[in-house]
Amino acid sequence: MCIDANEGLRKEAQLKAQEKNARFRAETVKYFNKEPQLEKAQEANILGFSRDTSDAYVRSLRTIGKGRKFNEDATRAYFATQPVNEGGKSRRFGAKQYQLLLAKRSKVDSVIDNVLGQDAATVRQLNVRKFQQKNAAAREALGIPPSYGTPVMMPPTNRLGGALQIAQTGLSIASSAYGLGAFGAPTPGPLSFLKFG
Repeated sequence: MCIDANEGLRKEAQLKAQEKNARFRAETVKYFNKEPQLEKAQEANILGFSRDTSDAYVRSLRTIGKGRKFNEDATRAYFATQPVNEGGKSRRFGAKQYQLLLAKRSKVDSVIDNVLGQDAATVRQLNVRKFQQKNAAAREALGIPPSYGTPVMMPPTNRLGGALQIAQTGLSIASSAYGLGAFGAPTPGPLSFLKFG
């Protein structure tokens, strides 16, 4: 019969390995259960980005419409107040009013250019950043995949150590029994001639 001197250590290592495997499986299941939430969040973020882009476009169209309406009103007002040239010799007749109309139109065209140019680019960039931040937050909520980490090391079998322990135990028992006279009178030891005190 061989006894493993490391049997207790091996059983302890096996229990640790089983606990580690169970924890790893549980963390893996939790991680995979979070993945559908990430997909839903990303779909919602795409929908939100699309809506923000559409809303910005609608606001731009509304501003352009207001500008065109202002141009129309200014033109109507210009022609409604324009005096009739009855054949006078002035070459600058009505030029001042027409210049005012052109200035109003230029101002409106400048606003429209900004709405379609720099303002639109700024709003789009803000929407892109908002979309990216929401995606990053959703990805952070998912976390990182679980890591198994360092495996549990299994101590080697030590049958020689077990045999030596058995032999040592046997010798110890035999020595004690011999010292008590179980095998007859004990023989004096090699240093029995020394006397102390």
